[in-house]
Amino acid sequence: MHAFIESFSASFFNPANLPGHFAYVLLITSMLMRRMIWLRVFAIAAGAFSALYYTTLGDWVSCVWESTFALVNLGQVLILLIENRRGKFSPEEQMFVDAALQDLEPAPARRLIKLGDWSQIDDDEVLIVEDTTPTHLYFIVNGTARIERHGKTIGLVGPGDFLGEMSYLTGKQATATVTVLTPMRCLTFERQTLRTYLGKNQEVRQALEAGFNRNLVDKLVKTSVDQHAMPLDDALDSSPA
Repeated sequence: MHAFIESFSASFFNPANLPGHFAYVLLITSMLMRRMIWLRVFAIAAGAFSALYYTTLGDWVSCVWESTFALVNLGQVLILLIENRRGKFSPEEQMFVDAALQDLEPAPARRLIKLGDWSQIDDDEVLIVEDTTPTHLYFIVNGTARIERHGKTIGLVGPGDFLGEMSYLTGKQATATVTVLTPMRCLTFERQTLRTYLGKNQEVRQALEAGFNRNLVDKLVKTSVDQHAMPLDDALDSSPA
């Protein structure tokens, strides 16, 4: 056993193996990255150092494969940079990105937005009914809606808020009814279509669910304020339109 430990230590701490160790550190680091472009950058570096390491060993087959790995990731980085530069978001799209997709690259954010539909909703329309499963997820760009539970108003929602996200996250029925109070502009996603898409795009799912969580906290704070600060009519008069 002692001889094995000495042999392992001598091999592990051999200066000639440092490029190989560093390559593995970079590869592990790439797996920790939340943004795809940084994952690719660290993967390129890992492949390059691995290729260098195998060159010192005279292992040209492994060197070729590691170089190929680095080149493939370099190609993906270039594609991502090109996609990210394609056009700017409209003010409405940028509002959604800022609220929901803060940690996401522009290219996947743009693809998610294209999955939804922009809708203009008249006042008095009921978007979500308590104790039912919402068919859509809504992101409000402008307008105001009332949230009711058991027939009692518990708060208002407006620009920058999601509707139906709690039911989406939990898979359960809605716990409140949502009625439009002023004409509303929304980005809407069909529930099952969105779920299928996010199931295949984990990076987008993580970013969007982080946006849901931020918005849920904001709505809980606003709901608490609405319940204790002012009557509904006064709240509606002072809410953003």
